[in-house]
Amino acid sequence: MSEFKCFPQMVVWEVTWACNMRCIHCGTSAGKAREDELTTDEALALIDELKDLGCEAITISGGEPMLRKDWRQLADRIRQNGINAYIITNGFAVTPEVVKDMKEIGFKNIGVSLDGTESTHNHIRQNKNSFQRVISTMDLLHREGLRFCAITQVSNINLNELDQIRQILIDAHCPAWRIQMTTPTGRMPREMVLSLENYPVLIDKILEFQKDDDTIGIDVGENIGYFGCKGSELLGGHPYFGCYAGTRVAGIESNGDVKGCLSMPENFVEGNIRDGGFAKVWNKKDGFQYNRCFTRETAEGACRDCEYLPLCRGGCTTTSWAASGKRADNPFCMYQIECKQGIVPPRNEAVEQLLQQFRE
Repeated sequence: MSEFKCFPQMVVWEVTWACNMRCIHCGTSAGKAREDELTTDEALALIDELKDLGCEAITISGGEPMLRKDWRQLADRIRQNGINAYIITNGFAVTPEVVKDMKEIGFKNIGVSLDGTESTHNHIRQNKNSFQRVISTMDLLHREGLRFCAITQVSNINLNELDQIRQILIDAHCPAWRIQMTTPTGRMPREMVLSLENYPVLIDKILEFQKDDDTIGIDVGENIGYFGCKGSELLGGHPYFGCYAGTRVAGIESNGDVKGCLSMPENFVEGNIRDGGFAKVWNKKDGFQYNRCFTRETAEGACRDCEYLPLCRGGCTTTSWAASGKRADNPFCMYQIECKQGIVPPRNEAVEQLLQQFRE
C-alpha cells in the first residue's frame, strides 16, 4: 500500500439508527435512534471535513435516513461542498413532497430497497404495507424524472424470486438494479444466508440478466464473484481489485464511530470522530490494518496460495469474516468454487499483465 494513496473517496454514512421497520436481514439491527447520535452541527462539520480530505461521494443511509429531521440540511451541505450525494431508503416515508425535496437537492442516485414479491418483501420487512409503499416510491421518482435504482439483498429466502423481482422492477420503470448478497450480520439468521450450494445459482442468474440489460441495468455488489470464469464474466472481463474498506471507502455510524465499511461488525470500529475528528481516525498509524497492511501472509486457507490474491486480496472483507472468521479465507469466490469443480478459467491478458507486475 506504500504507493497507494488512502483517502475517503466514498463514504457510506448511517445518519441515524432509527428505522420504521424491523427487517429480519438488517445488518445493523436498526430500530431506535442512538442516544448519542451526532448533532446537526457535528454532522455538518463532518461533511466539511470530508470535503477537505478529498471525499467525492457520500451515501446517506440508516436505519431509515428520512427519520432524521435534518436529512435535507445534511444533503444540501454535501452538495454545496461539491460532493456527489446519494441516499438509500426503504421508501416508507417517501411522499410527493419528499420527492420534490430530493429533486431540489440534486441527489446523484436514490437507492430503493426491494427484496422480493409482495408477500416475501413484506415478510422480510416485517410490514404488510411495505411492498406497496416501495412501488409507490418508484412511481413518484419515475414521474419526477429522478435517477434511482432498486437494491435487493439476496438470501435463501428470495433467491428463487429473482425473475419475478426483475419483472416487478421493469413494470415500475426502474432503470437499474443493484444485486447484493446478504451476510449474517445484525439480525440476519445465519441459516437464511445464501448457502454455498445456492451461490452459483445467483451467479448464473445475474449473468443471464446482464445479457438482457437493455431492459434494466444490472449492478453487481462488491461481495459477489471475484475471479474465475463466471466471476470475471460478471465484471465484463475487467480485473477485480478487492475490498477498499479503510483505503478508499469509509463507513460512519450515527454516533460518529468509524469503520472501513458500514457493513462490517462492531469489532472493526477504528475510533470516533468526537475524539479529534474524522481525519485523526482515518490517518492513525495502525488503523485499518486488515487492508492497509495486507500481505499474502495475512491471508489464510485457499486464499493464501491463490494466484489472484495480489489483485483481489481475498474479496469482500465482511463476507469473508462472516463466513470464516478471517479477513481473507473467503469461500464465496467463484474461482475457488470452479477450481474444486475442475474448471480452468481462460487467461485474461489484462489480468496477466497486472499479476506480472506483482511478480517482478
